[in-house]
Order: sequence, then C-alpha cells, then structure tokens
Amino acid sequence: MEATLEERYRLRQDQKVVGYARKIGGRTLFYSRDGFWWSGIKIEHNQIDESIGIYDIDRKMLHEWDIVEYRLEEDRDRLGAFLWSTKRKCFCIVDVKDPEIEVPLFVDDLQLFQPNDLRFKAYLFENPDLMEELGVRDE
Repeated sequence: MEATLEERYRLRQDQKVVGYARKIGGRTLFYSRDGFWWSGIKIEHNQIDESIGIYDIDRKMLHEWDIVEYRLEEDRDRLGAFLWSTKRKCFCIVDVKDPEIEVPLFVDDLQLFQPNDLRFKAYLFENPDLMEELGVRDE
C-alpha cells in the first residue's frame, strides 16, 4: 500500500496571513483559516509559503520566511530565518547575524533540528530591513 503524500502551505494576502492549505496526493486541496478546521472552500491569497515539515517547541508548524530562535550545539541565542538555499538546493536556516551561515534542515534524510531546538519568533516578510540585510526578496 502506497503512502499518501501531503504538502502544506501558509497563505498570505501580501504581508497578512489569511490561512493555510493542504495538498493530499498531489491533487486534493483543503483550506483552513486557522490550521485546525479544513474544507474545500478556497481562501483568496496572492502569496504562498511552503511548510518546511518541522514543528517548533510550541507545536507550531514552521514555514519558509519564519524567523526562529534556534540552538546550534549549546548556543541557543541564535536567530535564523528559513529560506531556500539555491547553493544547497534545500531549505536552510540562514543566521540573522551572519548570513554566510546556512544550516540545512536535513542531511542524508536525517533531521538535524528537533522541536525543542526551535522557537518561532516572527515573520521575515514583516521585516523589510532584515530582508535587505539577508539579500532576499519576497516574490
């Protein structure tokens, strides 16, 4: 029996989060305003943020463009943003203080961060100055 693949997304109208979407089996779409109750009623949006497939310490599903406090070895006071790395061809945490540091989320299908290593702090798309420092644009 083949497992059903599920993809999750955060939906935005510009910089405002308006809901979430789930794609099951590559075709079936479900929508939710709160991430809890789902239906087939489409939610109007103009931006889509992909889920990275990891939860934080508070059981919040994390998405690209999220800023998180993360622990790298014993250093917990680091801030990073989830961004797609074209160099590594995967989602990474890009360190806010040192954007040269890109930490992949998975290595050889092994998840490097556990929920207690991550805590959601803010949305990168609400921080244009930080986006400019990191050299990214919300397209």
